[in-house]
Amino acid sequence: MKKYVKLYCAVLCTVLCMTAAAVAEKTSIPSLYRYVLDNGLQLFVAENHTAPLASVRLAVRGGSFAQDVETTGMFHLFEHMMFEGNELYPDVISMDKAAKDMGAVGKNGFTSIDYVTYLFTIPSDQLYKGLEYWSYALRKPRLTEKSFEVEKKIVISEIEGTFSEPNTIRLYGLLQTLFPEYPWRLDVSGTAGLINDVTAAQLRHMLDTYYIPNNSAIFVGGDVNPDQVFEYVKELYGDWKRGTYPFTADRSHASGTPLSNTEYRVFVNNRMSDSYARVNVMFRGPDGAYDSDDIYAGDVFDKLIDTPESGFKKLLLSNDELKIPDSDYISSSAVTMRESSLIDFVGCLFEPESGLAERAKLFQSCIVDQFVPQVLADKRYFTADEFKQVKQSIKDAGIYRSETASGLLDSVWNWWQITDDNFYFTYEEHIKKVKKADIDAFLRSYVQGKHPLVIVTVSPAVYEAQKADFAAAGFTEITSDNAFWWKNPRYADLVKGAE
Repeated sequence: MKKYVKLYCAVLCTVLCMTAAAVAEKTSIPSLYRYVLDNGLQLFVAENHTAPLASVRLAVRGGSFAQDVETTGMFHLFEHMMFEGNELYPDVISMDKAAKDMGAVGKNGFTSIDYVTYLFTIPSDQLYKGLEYWSYALRKPRLTEKSFEVEKKIVISEIEGTFSEPNTIRLYGLLQTLFPEYPWRLDVSGTAGLINDVTAAQLRHMLDTYYIPNNSAIFVGGDVNPDQVFEYVKELYGDWKRGTYPFTADRSHASGTPLSNTEYRVFVNNRMSDSYARVNVMFRGPDGAYDSDDIYAGDVFDKLIDTPESGFKKLLLSNDELKIPDSDYISSSAVTMRESSLIDFVGCLFEPESGLAERAKLFQSCIVDQFVPQVLADKRYFTADEFKQVKQSIKDAGIYRSETASGLLDSVWNWWQITDDNFYFTYEEHIKKVKKADIDAFLRSYVQGKHPLVIVTVSPAVYEAQKADFAAAGFTEITSDNAFWWKNPRYADLVKGAE
């Protein structure tokens, strides 16, 4: 009888394994597998047996873009709380010990505008324990009042320490200008008052709303068997209760044309050299959640004009008034985010001691009044060879990133959290199809006739010598007094109500 029971169990095990393998979706990457649990949780597995290691990343579509005024900073606060203990590891000491016993390296959590993610790398024979570790940390945290109040103080100290940082002041100033409808959606940290007023019940509501399987994904890469990973995930996360997907199609989001006039700002950075000034001309770009079809043309355009011999760089270098020494001091970037994308043209102007405000405006004019019209007027502005070279470079960069399991999964994760589940897998095919007409449509949608934000970053000495000139040219200084949205009278009632 035992012989037949063993045979039955072996057959059943084989059937279960075949079922697990059958739900794997084919991807365009031979070593990459995708699974979806019944509760909507997605699993991406990159198989690479070059080293006996496995990277594990859990991601949730959340972060500051999902915030209201009263919940500003809450995603970041939970990042701290999550490491304070859970039902399996009751405190921070036991959590740290468990990670150390597994041989985990790089254990961390990150909260940003577009994402919340937790990750580490472990020996591959510890994979089950590693997945179990994050399952309890993410799904069953211990939100005790004592640890809650302690972490609030830590978070407040951490964020207030950054408010005097030059890069923080500059960033908040430009984001408030370009995203005036919902500036709190770009504020990961929040304020001391907002954090102080957060209750455990509010935090739990946030978790129940966003930390749900059908708004989450797991990324596992390295020396692993994909189907075995799926079995582990199904066992450890299969009972995670599906929730209502929090991002509906009618969700309000930031305007693509936030400025009715060009806005000019100057930022004084005491870490800036006296020998040059940096000028940024920034436009709203295509958002991953709403304008994903425009991202392909934007990426190709960005690479076309960022080559040393591009017409864009030649035009700027030919203008002696700008005093840009060579193409290394000119750049562009398409910063793609879920709801807050940017197109950024950057130039470093040397000999900044005179006429800097007007030269910054000239830099802007070269882009808006010369370069863009030239591109739109000439069907052959970009040659076939330029398109071919740029598309190949994009493909090569993808291949390079895919050489390691972690690099491949980083790419999949990046597009997963700012666009949708399938964007990464069709990206290369869409890039191949981009033509000059697509570039023109991109420029007409996001640059031509649109008002940019122009920011000049200077040293204190340079600014002091030309302070009156900047004021006369219509530049407003970004300072710690006006950079932060919660200090803006426009939002005073909202902040007061939240606190």
